[in-house]
Order: sequence, then structure tokens, then C-alpha cells
Amino acid sequence: MPTIRVTSTPLSMEQKRELVERLTQVSMEVTGAPEQFHTVLIEELSPESMGVGKKTVETIIAELKAK
Repeated sequence: MPTIRVTSTPLSMEQKRELVERLTQVSMEVTGAPEQFHTVLIEELSPESMGVGKKTVETIIAELKAK
């Protein structure tokens, strides 16, 4: 029973639906397991709760917007 876990900054409902659909489809193709055996878990973290390369994602986003 494949379980796919995604951790991201907040996503829209449409983005979540698309992730669930597309990740399930690829997993079905790779594993051969039927659709109903796949689980996709989406965990959303605020940008200030995530860090990349010594900076919070919130800081990175602000820097990109300032350019």
C-alpha cells in the first residue's frame, strides 16, 4: 500500500487535488498497485517554519519579490 508524503508551504485546494491525482497516477504506473491502495498525505507548513540554506522560506520569498 504506497503512501506518498508531501510537505509544502500552503497550497490551494486545486493544487492539492492535482498533486493527489498526479502523484497517485505515477505511483500506480510504477508500482502496479490499484488506485484505491494509494494514500497521499499533504502537510502544510508556514513559510516561517521552513528553512533552506540558512534562511527561512519566508525570507527567501520576500527577497525574490523585492527583485
